[in-house]
Amino acid sequence: MLELFKVVVVTNLLASFVVYSLSKHVAFFASTATMDFLFYIVIIIWVIARLTWEGGSQSRNWAVDPAANKAKSMVSGHDFESDFNEQKKQNYQFGLMMFIAGLPAFLGAAFLLFLS
Repeated sequence: MLELFKVVVVTNLLASFVVYSLSKHVAFFASTATMDFLFYIVIIIWVIARLTWEGGSQSRNWAVDPAANKAKSMVSGHDFESDFNEQKKQNYQFGLMMFIAGLPAFLGAAFLLFLS
């Protein structure tokens, strides 16, 4: 639980830095409202989560990739299916952590929305 808390804090700090940097250099991200700032943080974190979190969807590239099929045929005695399943499990866990990391900023933005 402490590890998850550390990931949430570090992720939010990094996303805050990215949004702050973008606000200085990109006009679209330049905003003065705290709610907008929090919303951009949520978008950045949840885009990263979506890019990594397969969430049960099957990756079709590995099975139809000719180079991967050639590599699998050249290596004997290696269980590629277990590697693929381990990779999916790690992607799911990382995506879930990123989703959870975006919740504080999302709840903060929602709180500010209902406050106004």
